Amino acid sequence: MASTTSRSTTRLARQAVRTCSNKSVTPSYRPAASFSTSTARLTQDVEQRPRWSYTPERMKAPFSPHITKDPSRSHWEVNKSPEKLDDALKRFLGPDGERMLPDELKWLAVTHKSFDQGRRGFNDRLAFLGRQICVFECTQSIINSPSSYKGTEDDPFADRREPFEDPALRGIDNLFETQPSDVFDLKKLAKLAIDTGLTEVVRWKPRMPENIKGSGFDPIMAGAIYAIVGAIALQRGGKIASQVVRKRIMNKLRP
Repeated sequence: MASTTSRSTTRLARQAVRTCSNKSVTPSYRPAASFSTSTARLTQDVEQRPRWSYTPERMKAPFSPHITKDPSRSHWEVNKSPEKLDDALKRFLGPDGERMLPDELKWLAVTHKSFDQGRRGFNDRLAFLGRQICVFECTQSIINSPSSYKGTEDDPFADRREPFEDPALRGIDNLFETQPSDVFDLKKLAKLAIDTGLTEVVRWKPRMPENIKGSGFDPIMAGAIYAIVGAIALQRGGKIASQVVRKRIMNKLRP
């Protein structure tokens, strides 16, 4: 029975090969010579545009899987002017602040993943790096500030033990009173973004246009500030980024 099965399988394979060989196969592609000059010219025009200004054609779906209940929520205008972005960066970073970053990195730093479904890139990774730099600088500032150490007078066991003391370690006690999260509060960062005009150039799409605060306004604006710091660290180095954190952010956040 096994030999019968193998013979039938061989016969079917031969019939399939014979059928395919008798049919003419038409190519499903066009040769390179058939492309028109207008198509090549259009491709060149697309490649000359800056990456931040358009959505790649291959990332556009032929249909949307989302059903929009309220079409008015789909409309949200964002900044498209490079001059307006440069003015906001100048107010935030100081004179010549717009020259600290190249154009592509500028737009990436102020683009949230809610804009254009993240198809033009977004600033999550830059914001993560910038936040770590801000926390590091703030922690150093808290430790190096005048110590609030009161000694061992409040120790109920002072007569039984003598704790180790060192002037270099007394600043650590300041962290019990102030944390970096107290300085880099989301509301404070959002207010800084409003004062410097960053809110007018951040590209994002609120989930509820009628409720901006409820759509995550504060964390998104804070993320844009962190992303600018991260972009400066990648482009100019950690030393310049630390100076920006101390002079342009921490000095304005602290009372």
